[in-house]
Amino acid sequence: MARAFPPEEVQVAFLYVREAHPGENRPAHRSMDDKIEAARSMIERWDMRRPMLVDSLEGDLHRAYGLLPNMTWIIDRRGRVAYKASWTDGRTIRQAVEQLRFEEKHRAQKTRLLPYDVEWRPARPANRAPFLEGLLRNGPRAVREYIEAVEFTLGKPSGRPLREWWAGQEDA
Repeated sequence: MARAFPPEEVQVAFLYVREAHPGENRPAHRSMDDKIEAARSMIERWDMRRPMLVDSLEGDLHRAYGLLPNMTWIIDRRGRVAYKASWTDGRTIRQAVEQLRFEEKHRAQKTRLLPYDVEWRPARPANRAPFLEGLLRNGPRAVREYIEAVEFTLGKPSGRPLREWWAGQEDA
């Protein structure tokens, strides 16, 4: 996304808040040095090109912005929240940015704009196997705790395919 729009139009930053699924290989951060190193590792692993900001060890910004692990916030040029999503999804972010560019064009032409509210609940594919494969890098504990969280939140039937996948990994 950071490469899709000119930097003079759209500034993109990533806020590293915490290790969402700590495990034996990637434990919870014990110090700011740990947290900064984890952020550097993430930049390298995902070849990130956008600036990375690192939250305090206590997670002050994470708490202020909603505590979910993968949120997206778009702040417009006037410092107002223009978009907030509980999950990062490139397609909907692109639509929001295009809308903001549309509005900026009309503001430059001195067109009067009227705000309106949108309530929308898009969905994303629930193929969790690739996510679990990546999560396994953190260690087996991270995978087990994630599966338990899914079962607690969504019910045991939602965790069944994850447990089947996990059983196949443990047997391998």
